[in-house]
Amino acid sequence: FYADPPWEYGQVIDKYGPAERHYATMTLDELCAMGPEVQAASTENAVLFLWSTSPKLRDAFTVADAWGFRYSGAMFVWDKVLHNYGHYNSVRHELLLICIKGSCTPDANELIDSVQSIERSGEHSEKPEEFRRIIDTLYPHGPRLEMFARKQAPGWVSWGAEAGA
Repeated sequence: FYADPPWEYGQVIDKYGPAERHYATMTLDELCAMGPEVQAASTENAVLFLWSTSPKLRDAFTVADAWGFRYSGAMFVWDKVLHNYGHYNSVRHELLLICIKGSCTPDANELIDSVQSIERSGEHSEKPEEFRRIIDTLYPHGPRLEMFARKQAPGWVSWGAEAGA
């Protein structure tokens, strides 16, 4: 599973532009309520790559738990290179948590740098394709499902209004 939830922040930061201006967001309760559907779509052994911003980190753990996964203790950090407006500092990163269900160690023995410096695009919340390639490298076998997808990706089933699923 690869998921970039449409987190609701409940605040308006006009300087940068809240997510609500770009797409429909979901509350923590709404995301957690997807648990039975996600669990039904997953197998006994599965991995979830879950995007989180720093303010939503605690919520991301809650969502992973509701979906039947536990945080593995590992993550990737996307260094966006360009700075973004933040409350306490200039934020230029997002976190890709690796959560597991059952036993789901990578199929590949390749160690990939946990910090990926990739300049962000101009599209709000758009994630670099490099992260999907990392997932495909670590887990070359098995079905793939992208939740909240914006577009169809070869070899992936896409759940998401923007992807047409």
